[in-house]
Amino acid sequence: MTVNERGARPVRNAPAARSGSGNRGPANRGPAKGGVTSRFIGTTLAGVLATVALLWFVVSAGGNWHFYYNPEGLLIVLGGVVCVALLAFRGDEIRAALGALVGIVRDRDSIRADVAELMEVARHLHEKRIQAADDRAQRVAHPFLRLGLQMVVDAQPLEDLLQVMNWRIQKQMELEAGQSRFFRTLATFSPAFGLLGTLAGMVGMLKHLGEGDIGLIGGSMAVAMLATLYGLVLANLVFKPIAIKLEQRTGRRVALMNVLLEGVVLTHLGRSPTIIQDSLDHYLRDAREEDWGGA
Repeated sequence: MTVNERGARPVRNAPAARSGSGNRGPANRGPAKGGVTSRFIGTTLAGVLATVALLWFVVSAGGNWHFYYNPEGLLIVLGGVVCVALLAFRGDEIRAALGALVGIVRDRDSIRADVAELMEVARHLHEKRIQAADDRAQRVAHPFLRLGLQMVVDAQPLEDLLQVMNWRIQKQMELEAGQSRFFRTLATFSPAFGLLGTLAGMVGMLKHLGEGDIGLIGGSMAVAMLATLYGLVLANLVFKPIAIKLEQRTGRRVALMNVLLEGVVLTHLGRSPTIIQDSLDHYLRDAREEDWGGA
């Protein structure tokens, strides 16, 4: 099903409904214990520990950790990153990107509760209890699902429903793409400001060469070397991994929103609750296997 040319371009066509409920069984089981979010938190924690171990090894190989602390180089890199963020993004975009950091570890691993609410509305509609369906639809927690079910209860045309719902999915994708773009931008400029610190340190080193003061020359060299190190660490071990995590979260959210959209479409078409439940169980299983390679 697609939206006509005057409507918003759909993110993904709604999958065709299965015609029967004979393929039940594994599809009806809920997500395995320790679903997407628990695995997500587990890999994130493991990555943080591995990063700490790697940095500890680098510092140990170089002698004393004090050798790797240079406030001037750190200020150049962090100050440059802050300047880029303020120059390239609006205040609301910065707040949204920083707020998304909490969502990385709080994202839900299942929409089973949303599917259960959808099924309640579908049963009311199937039994021609329109007022009960309307009351239940207004209490649905998920805003995206609530909008779709209210349009179904109000008997809005399927074309309008698809247009509005696909537009909401598209806007969600654009919003979250902006959040990941924020961190990718910082990852791009961090090494550049590390290089800026290196150039500043080399200028200071050359200036003090004629004076013959080894202490001043050594301090300038420390700024030159460590600024590049700070820029590389921030780009490759902080900003880029955060951007990748946010992009993965967006992919999962869009997939689950499309599952909910399919349920809304089936409800609009008047399919029986049994067929709707069976279809959504299959879509949830397929979405989980796509995320985790069949796990």
